[in-house]
Amino acid sequence: MSQKTTERTKPAVTLAPQQISEEVLIEKYSKGTEKTVFEVNQRVARALAKVEAPEHQKQWETKFLQALQNGFLPAGRIQSAAGTDLAATLINCFVQPVGDSIAHVEDGHPGIYTALTEAAETMRRGGGVGYDFHASGPVAHGLAAHKAVRQVP
Repeated sequence: MSQKTTERTKPAVTLAPQQISEEVLIEKYSKGTEKTVFEVNQRVARALAKVEAPEHQKQWETKFLQALQNGFLPAGRIQSAAGTDLAATLINCFVQPVGDSIAHVEDGHPGIYTALTEAAETMRRGGGVGYDFHASGPVAHGLAAHKAVRQVP
């Protein structure tokens, strides 16, 4: 078996910082006075370590920061919101079930308008939404055998 190593493998090519990368960093991910990737990584590492037992937080912050500095790149929502006072989600994408009704829950699935309301709240907090229509349409109603077609968005 291979030996475990903590050394970083050097990339074959190192790119110089690009202006667009710096602009995106400031616009999307930097908070407060942060101006560098290292400062963003420090905030994120500190936030991730906060879920650990207090006596282990500094150790985990160091490990998380090392991983971030070595190229680990969490989802954008984590980079943007972790360690801030924002009322935002740290999850990038959610699957929103959609039932076969207009506005009420049917068989545990919210109706179309209820699903849209829930999706709007998810997006307001920065998450993305995908829709699951499996409880709606021909298959849900046993019409697939009759080659019925029902349009869904």
